[in-house]
Amino acid sequence: MPDSHRQSPGAMSGGGSVWALAIGWVLAVLCGGAGGLDNRCLAGGKHKVAPSPEGQLGVCQLYAANACCSPKVAQEISSAPLTKLNDIYWNRCGSLSPRCEHYLQRVECFYRCSPSAARWPHPQRPTAVLGVPLCLSFCGVWYEACKDDLTCARNWVSDWQWGPQGNNCSRDCVPYSQMYRDGRELCENIWGDSFVAARQPCPCLSLSGSDADPLPEDGDSSEEPDSTKAGSPQGPCPASGLLRRGLRKRSVFMEDVEGSGSGF
Repeated sequence: MPDSHRQSPGAMSGGGSVWALAIGWVLAVLCGGAGGLDNRCLAGGKHKVAPSPEGQLGVCQLYAANACCSPKVAQEISSAPLTKLNDIYWNRCGSLSPRCEHYLQRVECFYRCSPSAARWPHPQRPTAVLGVPLCLSFCGVWYEACKDDLTCARNWVSDWQWGPQGNNCSRDCVPYSQMYRDGRELCENIWGDSFVAARQPCPCLSLSGSDADPLPEDGDSSEEPDSTKAGSPQGPCPASGLLRRGLRKRSVFMEDVEGSGSGF
């Protein structure tokens, strides 16, 4: 079931403890352990213990060469039309258009099947991701695909009313274009704090075969693009500020509990 964590005032004493936790988390995310960044999966839920090749993964075939999901999980994601996944209904405002559904499936495939998802674990819950950088261009295309579809939840983690029939609308159905101003708002709100939008040349993912390694191979992500150059983003890249955001801001994360809640 989706959940959230707040840093309690008494959880740590002194700035040194906070920075010790901070440094430890950064090392865990960037270094990825001795086994390598792409040799592990997010823990728990329906993720495999370790990634391995799979034959047919339907709409998640992108990850078949080294997948963290089973064919059964991929088959669930590949259903069309996709009305329900992990006990959350996707059609509370009517069936999604094929274009919009396609992008939601791509996000779900990344979380379920990609070993890269383990690069952004929640600092306290290993089954969760926090602040995965999605390319702003991808967010824009996703927004264009869904802008005329209807939704009643801005945040699909926390904005539902839950009852015997599962998740229900707590507000009227409106077009995505009314719920979200643009692609950035869509990416950074629909699954809580799971994603941030990054403008290239910041490292980011487009959830396609063209994705490059989103983190440098040596694990050093402290170097940021020069914001004075043409086409560069203004200010730091999202990944570099991830730790500061995680320590001070409410963190909504993806968590999969068998039999209840959403995959996010």
